[in-house]
Amino acid sequence: KLAIAWALRRPECVSRLLLVAPGLVAQVQPTLGERLSIAASLIVCPRRRHRIPLDDAALFTDNPAGQQFIEQDPLKLTHATARFMYNSLRLDWLLRGVRPDVLSTRTTLLLAERERIIHNDLTKLCLRRLCAEQPAVERLAAAHTIEFEQDLTAYEALLRHWADNAHGR
Repeated sequence: KLAIAWALRRPECVSRLLLVAPGLVAQVQPTLGERLSIAASLIVCPRRRHRIPLDDAALFTDNPAGQQFIEQDPLKLTHATARFMYNSLRLDWLLRGVRPDVLSTRTTLLLAERERIIHNDLTKLCLRRLCAEQPAVERLAAAHTIEFEQDLTAYEALLRHWADNAHGR
């Protein structure tokens, strides 16, 4: 989301975008009760931390070693402030409110076929609405965090191709 917002605000600074399973349209949301609690905290105590609803490592990867890494990572993000969550929502609203075809930056969207965190089809529609030139869309047989796949050959090839083609698609 931030990369797109930056490209919209400062298009002269961004020549191309590669968006890997971007969190534009989430499948996983806080419950209604959690959203109400976040809203109340925003008014009373904006620095209060709330659980991020992505605490199941299986949402990110099918790879058991990757799941174990995520589960044991002492630095994993499990909570965020109400202010952070509100500003993320504001960014969502900003991107939805942008007029169609305004993103002039050449964009490639990389989606994971076994996605459980974002809505692939809605993300693709959202990006197609924003982009003046239709984005290139690539799909990999992977779960959300593609870097945890056991075979990274296709992902590495796609990244190399994207990096080697700075002037083309």
